[in-house]
Amino acid sequence: MDAYRDYFLVGQFGEVCTMCEVTVLCEAGSELPADDAVPTGGDFTLYHLQTRTFWSQISTIWEWFISNFRQDELAARGHTRPVHVYKVQNGIWPSQEIIEGRLILEPGVLEFDDYTIDRTNRAWQNAASGETVGYCSRLPLWDALKVIAANAPGDAA
Repeated sequence: MDAYRDYFLVGQFGEVCTMCEVTVLCEAGSELPADDAVPTGGDFTLYHLQTRTFWSQISTIWEWFISNFRQDELAARGHTRPVHVYKVQNGIWPSQEIIEGRLILEPGVLEFDDYTIDRTNRAWQNAASGETVGYCSRLPLWDALKVIAANAPGDAA
């Protein structure tokens, strides 16, 4: 997994752990958004990657076994997990949208329905056109969850 160590959302111990949650902030523009806090206003999208589902957890055992023989196949297939999406406009928080996101290592991309994130440069791209619309940063989880709980209508983070 050394080939992927610098990828977005790959840490010291490899790909995002199966029982870990992650919050990712994406904003339009030509610069990376701040990676220390959720903005207090404006337009942005917040992705809250959930832990893998029960059956996805079970498949992890198989994936670890297979990775001893065929890492390229696992890297190309990636894995899925639920993602809560908040598309904030003019500082107004909508209810969460729940999608199935895919984390892929080869090619290095995160797939979130209409958008993808390039894992090498953190570019936020329109999935249909490939056009870069902005950039993304990983946020501190507990701080982001507090902001979600305080702002998202009817959602329990």
